[in-house]
Amino acid sequence: MENNENNCPELEEMRAQLTILKNKLDKEAIINERLLRDTMKRKANAINANAWVSVGCGIFVILWAIFFIPAIGFSWYFTAATILMMLVCIFFTWKQHKNVNRKTMNGDLLTVAKVMKKLKQDYQNWLKYGIIMVTVWYVWLATEYCILLKDWKLSIFVIFLLLIALATGGSIGLHMYKSVINNADDIIKQIEE
Repeated sequence: MENNENNCPELEEMRAQLTILKNKLDKEAIINERLLRDTMKRKANAINANAWVSVGCGIFVILWAIFFIPAIGFSWYFTAATILMMLVCIFFTWKQHKNVNRKTMNGDLLTVAKVMKKLKQDYQNWLKYGIIMVTVWYVWLATEYCILLKDWKLSIFVIFLLLIALATGGSIGLHMYKSVINNADDIIKQIEE
């Protein structure tokens, strides 16, 4: 009996320490979730920043197509096709990014993971279509220049310059693509851990 009475203060002290430890762990879990949410929001903002840059570039190309292309003698078909291509690109950029928003990022983690996986898959699919679309557009652009210039040496030079511009734009686009994919992957991995 006496032994039980001696253990009671020690037992109470252990309970108090366990309560303190439990409170610290609860606070740490809250802080960890807050850090996770902050990181996810930063990465989602970076993803959406790429979308805004893409939309801005699309609008620039539309304006270029309206004011510059017809002025130098390109066909209206090519002008219309360029504008239509940019409108399609802008639409799909909006469609892919519409769920990457504050409401989703503040929602449950399963929904966030699903949205990021869908965005990643959409981007991977879009890359295939984008390459085909840009290739057809570039061949048409080069053909239009050849028809306009009527000088094969100058046409080859212009086509070469256009290839350099295409490679530059393609590398910038690929960098933006990888940035979105990597940020989406990071968010998915953080949630899965």
